[in-house]
Amino acid sequence: MMQLGLQFNAPTTTDQDVTALVDLLAKADAWMSREQIGVALGWNERKVRAVASDCDQVVSYPGSPGYKLVRKCTAEEYQHYRNAMRKQARQMIGRVLRTDRQFYGHPAAIG
Repeated sequence: MMQLGLQFNAPTTTDQDVTALVDLLAKADAWMSREQIGVALGWNERKVRAVASDCDQVVSYPGSPGYKLVRKCTAEEYQHYRNAMRKQARQMIGRVLRTDRQFYGHPAAIG
């Protein structure tokens, strides 16, 4: 089987990027969208996601209104984030287990 030579490099993030995001969100009165952050900091969508992902002080989840500092979340907001992330983790683990069954049950995997 021929493998494609595609490479997808994640944006690099620095401590200064994390500080910039935290400082911006600290000034916000509400959730900030990816677009708002990108405009304010001059970052593209992938950069916003990468920096937020590298920062334990920032929460965002599938279906969330955007990004917010953990310390500015209400108990309800944080619990919603926590539940969404745990659900996503369970779904990802389930997918790995299902694809494991497909792979390891296939004769080529045995040989």
